Amino acid sequence: MGRIGGWFERFALWMNSIQAYILALVLGAIVVLTALSLSIMFYVTPEVGAPISVYEMSRMVRGQPLAQDTPSIRSRIQAVEPRRSDDDAEKLIAAALAHRLGVSGGDVRVYLNDGDRGRHDLMAREMALYGGEGAADPIVLGSFTIAVRTSSGQWRMITREARNPDTLWQHIGRNSVPIGLLLILPLSLWVSALLTRPIRAFAASAERLGAGIEESPVPVEGPTEIRMAARSLNEMQSRISRYIRERTSVVGAIAHDLRTPLARLHFHLASAPEHVRKAAEEEIRQMEQLIGTTLDFVDNESRPRVMEPLELGLLVEGVVDDFADMQHDVAIKHAEPITIDGDMILLKRLFTNLIDNAVKYGDAASVSVRREGEAAIVEIADKGAGMTDEHIARAFEPFFRGEPSRNRKTGGAGLGLSIVQSATEAHGGTVELKRLATGGMCARIALPIPAQSRERA
Repeated sequence: MGRIGGWFERFALWMNSIQAYILALVLGAIVVLTALSLSIMFYVTPEVGAPISVYEMSRMVRGQPLAQDTPSIRSRIQAVEPRRSDDDAEKLIAAALAHRLGVSGGDVRVYLNDGDRGRHDLMAREMALYGGEGAADPIVLGSFTIAVRTSSGQWRMITREARNPDTLWQHIGRNSVPIGLLLILPLSLWVSALLTRPIRAFAASAERLGAGIEESPVPVEGPTEIRMAARSLNEMQSRISRYIRERTSVVGAIAHDLRTPLARLHFHLASAPEHVRKAAEEEIRQMEQLIGTTLDFVDNESRPRVMEPLELGLLVEGVVDDFADMQHDVAIKHAEPITIDGDMILLKRLFTNLIDNAVKYGDAASVSVRREGEAAIVEIADKGAGMTDEHIARAFEPFFRGEPSRNRKTGGAGLGLSIVQSATEAHGGTVELKRLATGGMCARIALPIPAQSRERA
C-alpha cells in the first residue's frame, strides 16, 4: 500500500507540473481542431453537383430536362461577345458541344474550372478512341460556363456552380485557420496565464530579494516546479534574514556594551594629569562617535519601516537648513514639490549622511531635487578631490573607507554610505556616485514616485 500511495503522490505532483500543463494544452488543441473537422464533415453538407457529360450539356442548352437535379444552373443573355479561350481542354469540349448542337464551332465557347482543364489528356484520348464511333461523351466534374450565340447575335450564358461559393462549407473552408485560432486562443491564454502568473510573482520576489529589499514570503502556488522553487526561495530568504538579524544584533550588542567601560574610563581619568586626561578623553570621544554610528547602522537595519506620504523637497530643505545653521557651506539650487511614500526618519538619516560627507570631504554641498520620469532625483554635489574608480566601486561596503589610514581624525567609521544604500533600497530606489567634470563628487538618489502622486502632478 505504501508503494502505491507513493506512486499516486508522484503522479499527482506530475499532473500539476509544467510538463503536464503543456501536454494538456497540446492535447486540448488537437481535440478542439479534431472536433471542428468532424463537425464540418458530419453537420455541414456542401452543395456538390454531379458530373455532367457533353450530351447533358447539349440538353441543358436546348432547355431539355436532365436526369439529375441541377438547382445551381443560371442562364442570362448578354450582348458583349465573351472572350475567346486559348485552353486546349476548353476548346475540345466546345467543339464536342457544337457538334452535338449542330452549330458552327465559333458559336460555342466553354469555360472550365482548373480541375477539368487539367483533365485535357484524358478527354483527348476519349475523343480519339470513341469519336469515330460517335460514342465519345466527355464529362465535366466541376463548375463551368457555356456561351452560345443566338440567332439575334447575342450570347446566351449558362453557368453551373458545382459548389455554391456562399455555402457554410465554403466559408468555413476559406476561414479554417482564423476559426481554429479563435477556438485555440482562449485555451492557450488560459493555460499560459496559469503558468506565467506564479512565474512572474516568483521572479519579482527573487529580484527584490537580490536587491536587498525586505520581502514577504513568495506565494506557494502554480505548477509543481514553481511551488518547489518558491519553497526553496522562502527558506533561503528566511535563512538570510535570520543571519542578517543575528549579525546586526551582535554588532549592536558589542557597540552598546562598550559604553559602560567607556563611562568608567571617564571616571578614572578625572584624577589623571591634564595632558593624559585630554588625550584619553579625545580617544574616548572618537570611540563614542564610532559606537553611535554603529548603533545608527544597527537601528537602520532592524527598525520597522513606517512608510507615509511626505514632501521630499521640504524634507531635503530641512536637512540643508540644519547644516546651514551649523555654519556649513550648504545650498539648495532647486527643489521641486514631489510627494513620495517614505520613512521620514530613514530619509533624513540618508540625506544627512550624504550632505555630511560632502561638507566634510568636499568643503561644500550643492543640493537639487527634481522629477525625472517616474522617479524623484536628489543630487548632492561637492567641491572635493573626488574618489578613484576602485574606491567608488567599494564605497557602499560596510566599514570601507576611502582614506586607508583608519585615522579617526581624517574619516568616519565607513558606515555612512552603507546606511545610505540600505535606506535607498528600502524605498525601492537606487544610489550612485560619480565624479564631476568640474571636480568633486556627486551622489545621485533616485526614488520612485507613487502612481497617485504622478497623476496629481
